Amino acid sequence: MAFDMKMALVRPALKYALERNGHGAALGFTLDRVERGETHLTFPYREDLVGNPITGVVHGGTIVTLLDTACGCSAMTVQKKPSVTPTMDLRLDYMRPAQPHKPIYVEAKVYRQSSNVIFCRGVAWQDDKENPIAHCVANFMKVDSQSIQFRSIALKKLRRLMPWRQDPINDVGAK
Repeated sequence: MAFDMKMALVRPALKYALERNGHGAALGFTLDRVERGETHLTFPYREDLVGNPITGVVHGGTIVTLLDTACGCSAMTVQKKPSVTPTMDLRLDYMRPAQPHKPIYVEAKVYRQSSNVIFCRGVAWQDDKENPIAHCVANFMKVDSQSIQFRSIALKKLRRLMPWRQDPINDVGAK
């Protein structure tokens, strides 16, 4: 099966979207690696995101946000053309509390696709991936970029990132 999305275009767009906009900028995580169907994030410990000031443990909402974001990013990379992938379902198991003052690493992978749904798994850990903080399974809806206002928003943002492209969305499959 031919894959027509150029990761060379997707990487800078996702990096911009995740690190400089919205909750990604607010949380301060970094996109370390993104490949087709796989994403790696790092979240540096931040005292302002601690859930329990006595223990210094990062708030669980931060961890679920990291996993949801990484899984959603992985889901976006398997689309034929850039499009949003809204979260339909997310199930998270907290395995243990995160240790204070240590970064959290997140890996998410797509493991299956149907005609309308993308299925992902994710894991968050600190020192040892085999001793996770949390893991999740998540489902994302495939949305046609033409069916929502995504196209105009995406074009505006992508043109800022890639001014040498006339139409970054439709040029994605071009050689």
